[in-house]
Amino acid sequence: MTDATGMTKEYALARIIELNDFQRMIGLSCHPAQGQFVVTGPNFQRDDTRVGYCVQVRKKVGQFGSDMVFLRHANGSLTVHENQCYCAMNAEQEALARSVFEVLPEDEEHEQGYSDCQKVHEIGFVIEHSKSCG
Repeated sequence: MTDATGMTKEYALARIIELNDFQRMIGLSCHPAQGQFVVTGPNFQRDDTRVGYCVQVRKKVGQFGSDMVFLRHANGSLTVHENQCYCAMNAEQEALARSVFEVLPEDEEHEQGYSDCQKVHEIGFVIEHSKSCG
């Protein structure tokens, strides 16, 4: 699939990751903001699983007591990330992401809530006392 500039989604995602700057890492005691575009740390998966924007955070219920961070990816899928670091995108990266994402943050229906892999459904952005368990 190509956007208006002729750039393929795969190329755009690879370029976003190439431009990643670990100096822009979101602190360990923090989490991405709602709708914030981020690049995750290496996860030995495809590029499309490392680029997303945040839709929900469930505090301290992920692997090893990490947060469960729900990211929307370019193809519209929603994935829970645990025990992971996140780097904020710069303006160039975000423009590339917006050009290839099927669903954008402003189109999210946050009030509907989100479900994890165990079908635990919760509404809100930061869930302090989640029923989820990673």
